[in-house]
Amino acid sequence: MSSGNAPPLDRLAKALTSTISLKIIMAVTGLAGAGFVLFHMLGNLQVFLGRETYNSYAEALQGLGPLVWVARFGLLGILGLHVSTAVALGYRNFSARPEGYMELKSQRTSVAARYMGTLGIVLALFIVYHILHLTVGVLHADLGASLIETTDTGTRHDLYTHFINSFQVPAIAVTYVIANIALAAHLGHGVTSMFKTLGLAVGRWKKPFEVIGPAYGVVIGLGNISMPLAVWTGVIGGN
Repeated sequence: MSSGNAPPLDRLAKALTSTISLKIIMAVTGLAGAGFVLFHMLGNLQVFLGRETYNSYAEALQGLGPLVWVARFGLLGILGLHVSTAVALGYRNFSARPEGYMELKSQRTSVAARYMGTLGIVLALFIVYHILHLTVGVLHADLGASLIETTDTGTRHDLYTHFINSFQVPAIAVTYVIANIALAAHLGHGVTSMFKTLGLAVGRWKKPFEVIGPAYGVVIGLGNISMPLAVWTGVIGGN
């Protein structure tokens, strides 16, 4: 049966799983993820402003109630779609790759581009770790995940102390530093690829958009790394 005579649902499925469609899905989910990590970093950088500011920020987020979990599940859905699409595209590229292509390609691409799959695995594992650590509080719970702070208006979780206690442990601080170096590299190549897929990095805009990706990765990486390093070295939270 020709594609023109195929049932509508089959044609739709084929269109949605075409290589072009998968690349667009990768770009859109990547854009959402890149936006989230910026928002997440800006929120957490408030730890430099002290306990009151950081705990008030965390309390404001928790005050959103069910919307917080809607956002979290939405982000996990976006992440799952991004990862599954990356796997599908990677498999297609591998299946279509002629002998010797990898060696030729490695000479023309950046280190981040060559190891995007590995970086993605590292980040996926880190996201699980991060959620269990600072979001759910299951890992390293003895460092203050359940601490309560008393304020003039009542009580709230003392996430500031949990944050400080965690990054005073060298192994935890180093884990976050390494993971955020991987994130910076992933974003540096991924954001540039996203612009190309969406047709923005062309013509006279090609060079500027190729710079934006690595620059964005560096900004996010340095911002996120600054926090565990500042705590570990006693710049913030020191006695």
